[in-house]
Amino acid sequence: MVRPLPRHQTMLRITEVVDSGTETTLHVEGRIVSDWVSVLQEECSRVLQESGRRLRLDLGAVTFIDPRGVLALRRFTTEGVAIVNSQAFIDALLKGDGKSWAP
Repeated sequence: MVRPLPRHQTMLRITEVVDSGTETTLHVEGRIVSDWVSVLQEECSRVLQESGRRLRLDLGAVTFIDPRGVLALRRFTTEGVAIVNSQAFIDALLKGDGKSWAP
């Protein structure tokens, strides 16, 4: 199922893919910043509550994350959400290095 955002506001695109009966992946593209962080949080919460499946966030197409986005992603991982296909700058931010905010 694809849930595109309105065309004039597209800074973040989230596409839901049901990989199996036990797992769902949200492909995330664009920038995880400001108000878009809450959009991502809402989608993650919705999938976790409605499906009962494990959730994976595919961040391979994410180009930028602000500090609020980093905190949200860290919180997701403590809730059992798997982060996959992330670029090196995202891995560094999630580990707390904080030296770079973009690739």
